Amino acid sequence: MKPDKFCRALLLLLLISLTGGCGTFIGRNLSMTRNVSTAERNFAGALESLRTGNESVARELFVRVVNEPSLAGVTDEALFRLALLSLGDEGGKGEKRAAELIDRLLGEFPGSIWSRQAAPLAEYVQEAVALRARTRELKALRNQNLSLSRDNKELRQSIERIKNLDLELEQKIRR
Repeated sequence: MKPDKFCRALLLLLLISLTGGCGTFIGRNLSMTRNVSTAERNFAGALESLRTGNESVARELFVRVVNEPSLAGVTDEALFRLALLSLGDEGGKGEKRAAELIDRLLGEFPGSIWSRQAAPLAEYVQEAVALRARTRELKALRNQNLSLSRDNKELRQSIERIKNLDLELEQKIRR
């Protein structure tokens, strides 16, 4: 074999082995970061949806982010923003969902800036939940009070009728 052909063969063999190894390494690296890039892509899409005012799409994308494996700097902010979006839900379910998301944020990311910002929000949500419970109690008490007022009115009317009947009976006895 000529030295020129030998050098080419050696170079080709070296390139094939290097390319194969790099491809395998790059493939592994890409597969390891696939979840990260998906979470980051969904997060970026959610932020863009918020900027354009499409909260339903943003909420859906934030839910995808928080359901994927946790990623500091992405999942924690997504939890915080999803908690804020949940506050707008009707029927008191929003506060409960926000409290769950904040609890998860505080539990999984205690050192995050979003956890520090969520602390006063957590207090607010707890107060809102307590206020909603007190409001329900107050409504129940009002309904009960109204019912008792009706019963009292009926009892007064019954007492008046009994008094009238008693007076009539006394008048008949006197005759």
